[in-house]
Amino acid sequence: MKRLYQVVLAAAAALLSVSPAGAELNSARRLHAFAKLPDWTGVWERFNVGASDAPSDPKELAEFIKAFDELRPPYNAEWEAKYQSALQLRRQSPPSAQASCAPLGFPLSMLFPSEMMQAIVTPEETTLLFYTGGARHIATDGRQHPPSEERWATPWGDSVGHWEGQVLVVDTVATNAPMGAGYGVSVPLSEQVQVTERIRAPDKNTLEDHMTIIDPATLAHPWVLMIKYHHVSNMPHILDRECTENDRNPVVDGKFTIAPPKR
Repeated sequence: MKRLYQVVLAAAAALLSVSPAGAELNSARRLHAFAKLPDWTGVWERFNVGASDAPSDPKELAEFIKAFDELRPPYNAEWEAKYQSALQLRRQSPPSAQASCAPLGFPLSMLFPSEMMQAIVTPEETTLLFYTGGARHIATDGRQHPPSEERWATPWGDSVGHWEGQVLVVDTVATNAPMGAGYGVSVPLSEQVQVTERIRAPDKNTLEDHMTIIDPATLAHPWVLMIKYHHVSNMPHILDRECTENDRNPVVDGKFTIAPPKR
């Protein structure tokens, strides 16, 4: 048994020594790739919502309301009817706190006005962590989408990207997350949806996502959006959130804080 254990360890060590990931983890080539990437460190938000879950500045509040209006997809006639039906049900039976705390999925996670996200950029992947829960993985290691027969739709879809200078170009397929003008209106796009993005930081405090959503089954025409995020200076990383009870991240004077546990 001891001899077998030694053989297994030796085989594992040999595999690690020749694998690209093991061999190139700290290579000059990878460090050079890191050096060329933009610095998107930290947390980003669309609006500073404040303690009332809405911006206090009148001008920003108007933009906040407009951003919610823009969440409505340009559905074709068939899917507009489905949306209206779902909206009516939403008005009759508001979602529970647990439903309101569910991760948004993609693309709503990138669009929702009060969402926040943390960006982690590496040569192999850009990872986006969201305040409402969940993570979006954008592969930038040269891989392609799985063949169509090997895909299945998930709330986050399959995202692959590449860098064009300081711009992250992303293509996402196989997503089935709900969409709609109001949070809790569960009308998804179809599994034919394809989302392309060009994400860049025009300055150190701004992140822009130029997004185009194409879905021949549900949309009357391509849905083109430009989403702008602002850097959150007082948050080094996303905080854990439990909004159904004992929420320890109250907003005080427009800034997120950490409170003691409730007893």
